[in-house]
Parts: sequence; C-alpha cells; structure tokens
Amino acid sequence: MLSFISSQFSFFLTLGLILFVPGLCLIAATGLQRNFSSLEKFILSFSLSIIVVDFILILIGKSGFTINHLNILGALTIFGAVCLGIYMYRKNADTKKSTEKTSDNLPAKSSLLVIILIFLTIFIKTIYLQDVIFPTATDMGHHMYWTKTIATTGALPKYEKADILQDNTVSKPAPIADFIIGEHLIFAAIAIISGAQFISAFPILVLFLINVMSVLAIFILTKELFKDSKNVNLISILALFLVGPLYALASPQAKFVSGGVIGNTIGNLFIPMTLLLFLRAFKEKKSTYFALAVFIALGMAYTHHLSTFVFIFIAFFSLLIFGALNFKELKTYCAQWLKLVFSPAVLAIFALAIVFVFFIYTPTYLNSSAINTAVGAPSKASRAGLTLTQLKSTAGEARFALAAVAIVILLLAKKMDKYPRAFLLGWTISLSIMSLRPDWLFVDIPSDRIASYVIFPSAIAAAYGFVFIFSKIKTANPEKNYLKQSLLFYCFFVLITFFAVSGFYENSMALNTGNNAKEAIQTYAASTYLAGKLKANDFVLKDHNYLTGDSWVKLFFMRGYNFPFSRGYFKRYQDDTKTREQCTNNMISLPSSPEAQKCFAGTKIDFVMLNPNNDAAQFNRLNDFWQVYTADNIAVFYKAK
Repeated sequence: MLSFISSQFSFFLTLGLILFVPGLCLIAATGLQRNFSSLEKFILSFSLSIIVVDFILILIGKSGFTINHLNILGALTIFGAVCLGIYMYRKNADTKKSTEKTSDNLPAKSSLLVIILIFLTIFIKTIYLQDVIFPTATDMGHHMYWTKTIATTGALPKYEKADILQDNTVSKPAPIADFIIGEHLIFAAIAIISGAQFISAFPILVLFLINVMSVLAIFILTKELFKDSKNVNLISILALFLVGPLYALASPQAKFVSGGVIGNTIGNLFIPMTLLLFLRAFKEKKSTYFALAVFIALGMAYTHHLSTFVFIFIAFFSLLIFGALNFKELKTYCAQWLKLVFSPAVLAIFALAIVFVFFIYTPTYLNSSAINTAVGAPSKASRAGLTLTQLKSTAGEARFALAAVAIVILLLAKKMDKYPRAFLLGWTISLSIMSLRPDWLFVDIPSDRIASYVIFPSAIAAAYGFVFIFSKIKTANPEKNYLKQSLLFYCFFVLITFFAVSGFYENSMALNTGNNAKEAIQTYAASTYLAGKLKANDFVLKDHNYLTGDSWVKLFFMRGYNFPFSRGYFKRYQDDTKTREQCTNNMISLPSSPEAQKCFAGTKIDFVMLNPNNDAAQFNRLNDFWQVYTADNIAVFYKAK
C-alpha cells in the first residue's frame, strides 16, 4: 500500500515539475507574468513546458550525455536558474515598474459557471475513459515503443524499421518519417523521473491532461478574440460549453485520447495558444508575445507535422483575409509587422530555430519523400476532399450550421476588431477549403484528418453566431416588434434544442461497447512468456486483426519497431496502386502453402502469435507447428526447425 501511495505521489509530483515549472520559469524570464490572467498563465506554462522539456532532452541526447533522471533534473535546474537570473535582472533594470496587470475579468456567477462546465467536461471524459484507460490503443502502443526506447537506452531514438521484401527476405532497417521526436520526449521525461511503467494508465492520463488543456485554451482564445465585445463572457462560456461537456467525447476529444492520437491532441493545444499570442502581439504591438508565439510554433514543428502544416495555412489565410479587409491601411500594418519580426527577441527565436533544425536535430519529416507525400494533387480517394455532408457530420451539425451563419456575419461586420475578425475567418475558411477542396491548395493528406481540426474554430464561430442572434432578442422592442421578438424567441429555443440534441448524439456515437482489458492481459501475459524464451536468432509474427493490444507486444521484446512482424488488416494486401508484400498474410492464413513456406524460410520466423478462435485450426493440422502457449484469446505456435 505504501509503495502504491509513493508511486502515485511521485507521478503527480513529476507532472507538476515537468509540465508546469519550466513554462512558469520561461514566462517569468519574459517579464510578461503580470500580463496574463491566472488561467492564461496556467495553460501557457503547460504548453511552454512541453516544448522546453522537448528541447532540453534533444540537447542532452545530442551532446553525448545520457537521458536519465539525474541529467534531466540537472538541465531543468540550470534552465530554471537562468530564467530566474533573467527575471531578477529585468526586475532590477525596470525602473518604471509597469503596473499593467491582466485579471480574469469574470463576474462571480460567470466564474462559477466556467468551473461547472470544466468539471462536467472532465467528469464526462473520465466516465468514458474509465473503460479504455487500460493500455490497448494501437497508436499509443506504437508511440510508447519509441518512448520506452528513449527511457531504456538513454538516447534519442533512430526512427527506423525493417520490411519484408518481394524475395521474402527482411531488409535492413531504413528511416521512417511516420513519427516525430516531440510526440515521445515529454512522455519519456515523465516516465524517467517518476518511474511510471509503460504498460499502465500513465500515457492515457498525460494525454487526457493535454486534451483538457486544449479545451481551456479555446476558452481563453475566445475571450481574447472578442475582448472588445460587451458579450465577451457569454461568447467564451458558450464556446467552452460547445467544446467541453456538449462535445466531450467525439474526435478530436476523448476519442483521440483513448486512441492514443498524441500528435493531433498536442497540436490542438499548440494551435490556439499560438494564435492567442500572435493576436496579442499584433494588437498590443509587443515583440515578446510574437517571440513566444514563434517559440510555440517551433515546438509544434517538432511535435506534429500535420498540425504544423495546418497552422501554416491558417496563418496564410488569416493574413490574406486581413489584407483584403484592410487593403487601404495595409502599408501601415506591414511596417508594424516588420518592426515586430525584426525585434531582438523574435530574431533570437528565429536563430534558435535555424540552429536546431539545421545543426542539432532535423525533424524526420523534413525530407523530399515525406514532403512529396503531403504536397501535390490528391493521390487517393481519401485525399480528394470530403462532401459538405461529411464535413458537417465531422464538425457537428449544430456547430456547423451556426458557424456558417457566423462567417457571413463576420464578413459583413464593421465594428469588430480587425485582427480577431481576420484570425477567426482565416482559421475557419482555410480548414474548410483544405477539407472540401484540397486540390485547390495542392494538399495531399487524408481529408478526414484535416477535417478534425475544423471543430475548434467552428465552435468559436458558432458561439459568436448564437450570441449574435440572442442579442437581437434582447434589443427587440416588445411593443413595436412583438411578432419579431416572438419569432426570435422561438428561433433561440430551437437553436438550444439543436445544440443539445446534436451534442448528445455526437457523444453517444463515441461511446464504447465494452472493456477489452481481459483480452489485452492475455496478450501481454503471452508476450511476457515468449520474451523470456526467445533466442537472438528467433523471430516472431503476430496477428493484428484478432489480437487485442497487439501493438504493445513490441514493448516486451524491444528488438525493433516491427519486431514482431504483423499481419495487418486484410484490405491492406489488396492495393491496385502498388505491390504489397503477402508474406505476413500467407504465413498465418495459409501456413502450409508453398508461398508461406518460402516466407518462413526467408524471414526466419519461427513463432506465431494469433487468436485460436480464428486461426488455430490451420496450424493444428500441421506436424511442424507446435502449440507452446494457449489462453482463451491467444495462442503461440512454434515452427520446428
């Protein structure tokens, strides 16, 4: 019992140390701690901490030191001391001592409502995640292999894998661009410092925390976007309602957390925080905000290539729309922007980016082959764009409908601040075009993955559209416009019902049908057994179709990203665009066939892990296969030599 309490205390203490302290130190060093509200500082410190820890671990790994408990804590201590020194220097040098301070600026009732919405958001997500907290998610298993590699070797991972060639032999390990270092370093740091086990709830808990922070990021960004509106609190609370409890489960929310979609989840935190800081920089003409925004964008580039790719288009469209709406004053604004860009703080961050990208660690996706797969004419039907109906379903019908209304209102608006108007329009329109007509922008990425980013800006736009309609009800004269007021009241009632029904429907569609922990435990028990029996010249094949948690099996062997080899989904073996290897399918489906025998000889695979309820029969009929392990949902066969 004491051991359990100690491990839990260590884990949560580590979360505070890794995910909040570095960011708070950096904010103090910038001298902006008084310019952020408590909630803004809380979320910003979390976002910055992820990036700071990532860069620190990269520096440790590239400098020849071991990435271990002592070196991480030592590097964080040095970083904190440097930030503290800068803070004290700035404090002593600032004779004017600015009294500017940002408050939370929420009335007591509004604050209580925000707390209730946050509580409901966490509660609903927790109820959903309690059945999927056990580590079985395929994506998370792949990510945790690289994370465990960092923790066990104390070095940065080489993203490589071997493949089965057409002559049935195994290739030498070759680089892969599917993974990015920032997706794994933060988990590795937490595991190394706290001692948390990888086959546990810790990865999902960390991802859950990041997801909750992204919801709060939307709230504070909405407040900033509509800061000058008299309805700012109502709009921001409604936006929180739309991305919080009402749409708590559907992708990219708890569904992404349970699925272990790390990159998207972190990207959905970094994008709104970057927009928030850029918005502050442009409105207040402060280069420090701009520098922090570029720093988070740099961190995003080291964490998730799709989020970075999407953000580039958001920024481009935002500037394009701003220029179109303010064409006559564009020259003046360009001068202001150039002054921000060429400030010492921003130039320092750009210099840091150049040094890191070109001299320290280049992200794996920055190569010609990876870029060519993302840019160009859509190469597959899944990348040719969604229909309007599909996009509406992804964004949520209620949000999509009101967001469309809000876009029209924003295009016609004249009183709204110029920067928030352009940012929200650019964010929403760019993602809509990328989802519906990717060929216009030469985007060759699965359209449904891009569409998942539409949810956050559409929720903000929908909240604005809803409040705009609601404000018309309040301003209508009940004596002169009785019919008009009554009509608006009914419209308001219909919209409320529409939101609720649509939101609950989205949540219900994401609900799980059951817990598969029992089957996964059997898979892990078999993996533990087999890992203790394997010799250096033994090779393993597993099935992905019918085994639960099979992507986590590699964590028991730690002999390569695709050790064991895996029989993938059957549809993957039928591809008209290119020749697919058939060995992994034939060796399980037709083990006695001549093709399979050649594969066994060429790959030297001698252990097969499969579900006996689906695939044991064809092995039991063969004399050269011995069943060496069995359970209800997993069996291991050995091929006699």
